[in-house]
Amino acid sequence: MSLLHKFILKYSSVLAFIATVILIQVLPWFLGLLLGILLLILYLNKTLDTKDIYLTSILYIIGYGFSVFLRSFVYDWNLSTEWSIILSRFSLLGFILPFFIMNIIKKPKTSFLSMGSFRNTIYFPFIWSGVLKDPIWRLLVIFSIIIISSFGFIIDFKQSDIVLLLLYAVTFSIVNSILEEILWRGYILSRIVSDLSEKFGLVITSIGFGFYHYSLGIPWFICAIFSVFGVFMGGVAIRSQGLLPVTIMHFLLNILFVFIGIIF
Repeated sequence: MSLLHKFILKYSSVLAFIATVILIQVLPWFLGLLLGILLLILYLNKTLDTKDIYLTSILYIIGYGFSVFLRSFVYDWNLSTEWSIILSRFSLLGFILPFFIMNIIKKPKTSFLSMGSFRNTIYFPFIWSGVLKDPIWRLLVIFSIIIISSFGFIIDFKQSDIVLLLLYAVTFSIVNSILEEILWRGYILSRIVSDLSEKFGLVITSIGFGFYHYSLGIPWFICAIFSVFGVFMGGVAIRSQGLLPVTIMHFLLNILFVFIGIIF
């Protein structure tokens, strides 16, 4: 067997996961079902070294189906745009459910489903190495100052409904940041890192995280930017060995995204 063939066999599951995240958002339901069946066949092939990533892709498709159903159920209530979007984020529970069940049946070797430590160190710019080394808590302070300063110039603080917008922003950000982090860094990142490595798992999960937003109405090029944010956020989860620090980052970003008009 050639080196190229071995490489393709080893990493085809990785490409399949990224393809699954993208295709399930654009394919009709019956083709999505066929995609799931194909992934199941590949998962049952015991000769593949990384076949468990096919299982992650299958769980993702199942969760996506649950999530779409729950989201459509919320939109049938004919609420205001803001509350429809906020409540629709609870549809992430449908995404989380199959991963939660599988974790009971088959736990991954690595898990980031914990609070994490603010005292663990992270390096800049390469997370594991770099010219700067700081504890997670200090990184969060620096990140907050930079991101608030950057977005502050384009936020209209004099708008008449600023208090109501703040209420929407906080409510949305609490729900979205917690549930997305449980799904993407708590479950998916844990599984892919267990099957590959921290660095490779981080890249793959971050690409998936960014492009999963397409089904929420986010343009492809913004999804690509979210993937870059995903690398940084996933790095914080890995280095802190948990979700609380990255959830705080995610919460802050979501607040600012609401104020600049990306969410509503």
